[in-house]
Amino acid sequence: MMRLSPLSFLFSLSSPRRRRPWPAALLVLSLGAVVMPPEAVSHGAAPDGAVAETPVPDATLPDLRQWPAGPGRKDAFLEVLVPIVEAENARLADRRAWLLARVERKAPLNAADRQRVAGLCEEYALDCVPGAIDEALLTRVAPVPLEMVAVQAVEESGWGTSRLARQNNNLFGMRSSSGRYQSFDSVQQAVRAYLKNLNTHGAYAELRSRRARLATEGEVPPEALIATLDDYATRPDYQDVLLSLLRTNAERIRRHAGDTPA
Repeated sequence: MMRLSPLSFLFSLSSPRRRRPWPAALLVLSLGAVVMPPEAVSHGAAPDGAVAETPVPDATLPDLRQWPAGPGRKDAFLEVLVPIVEAENARLADRRAWLLARVERKAPLNAADRQRVAGLCEEYALDCVPGAIDEALLTRVAPVPLEMVAVQAVEESGWGTSRLARQNNNLFGMRSSSGRYQSFDSVQQAVRAYLKNLNTHGAYAELRSRRARLATEGEVPPEALIATLDDYATRPDYQDVLLSLLRTNAERIRRHAGDTPA
């Protein structure tokens, strides 16, 4: 599997805190998060010989309180989280590559392709023109920098030790439209829900727009997207906290990445 570079883009709660409410739509979280039902990890063989989507490792968190706070606990948390984030990002990149291949082919979509595009438009909350691949869909079907995902999980789950993380696999402080914290069967489900939230909800339109713009230049630094998270939490220093975590932990996160030498 080709790994997304932490600073490049493929194919150009420690404790619960009060969140800013958003209008309920698509089961919107009070953070602007979207709760999705579990879905199959792989769609199998894609139409026209496209490569099947990348399988995603599945896991639940161990009780990380058995490690004292410090490097051991951090590494144990990242050992679970990072491979899942990478695989979910690769899954998004697979989808994006499939879409781009059909755009570049400049030929009408066949019936199977039209069906798959329609499914993606529905999944990513877009009204697309039938038989066309909308630019807005390409803006939404895209990965998120590994380090940004990791530092948000760190901040929101206290390095995986919060009650929400331990009991609910809820690493990102996600709530349902009723205001209750969400429960996930696995870390993979939580990561997928978080990524889909960033890729669909109106609160993160600027994140998606900035990501697309930076991707044309070849790099999407996590700092640039963290700067768009005004509406993820109500605390005024939230972005500063994430940037501080990024500065002190980026290298450790990258050491757990798939193509990093042991």
